[in-house]
Amino acid sequence: MADTVQDRAEYFNSLLSAQEQARAQRFKFDIHRNRFIISHGFKRSVLAKYLAVEPGSIQYVLSDKGKPSLPESENNNQDLKFNLSHTQDVSLLAVSRNIELGIDVEFKDRKTDWQGVCQRFYTVPEQEALFLLPKEQQQSAFFQLWTRKEAYMKVLGSGLSLPPTGFTLTVPPQAPALIQHHSTKVQASIQVEFIDIDLPDTLSDYCATLALESAIHEQRCYQYTGATD
Repeated sequence: MADTVQDRAEYFNSLLSAQEQARAQRFKFDIHRNRFIISHGFKRSVLAKYLAVEPGSIQYVLSDKGKPSLPESENNNQDLKFNLSHTQDVSLLAVSRNIELGIDVEFKDRKTDWQGVCQRFYTVPEQEALFLLPKEQQQSAFFQLWTRKEAYMKVLGSGLSLPPTGFTLTVPPQAPALIQHHSTKVQASIQVEFIDIDLPDTLSDYCATLALESAIHEQRCYQYTGATD
């Protein structure tokens, strides 16, 4: 049973590939290194349960835009899709069968010039809708919208080829939806559904969005508490 961050990091590090372990060692600070190790080791442990294999044996393939997936030889005819997002001490992993997905989580209390980021990376309609909100709601709505935009780019697997200004989404408190896809470099080849994720009360300073290529009939959410067995 792992009962400290270092215990968890040591356990999950043993599940990583040599390449992932090397990447982890390039982090300068322990806190960032441990976050990477735990989130990616956790991803392997979850996928391993679906595939009935050892976590360390899982191999990933990368799309030309850098999105990881499972090769057909390892997927055991399940067509598993997955996506990971992490920020601060929180990681979210989304797993589905047959449905492409993207997920993003953000820390809403981050010390950042969010107004400047908004003017640079949000479309004019998004900016107008955001700044029409009461001032006390704007920062939270900014970060929730950011998770929607990140999740959208991730479900399309577009990488950096689709800029955040390449599409317009609804702004909270409106339900998440695509208003218009502007980019000519990346086509909106799928009909994307969005879910703003209801996080536990202990994570009230965070927000998250899941984007999928089609509607789902059932959604299950699990919270990892720190145990390794």
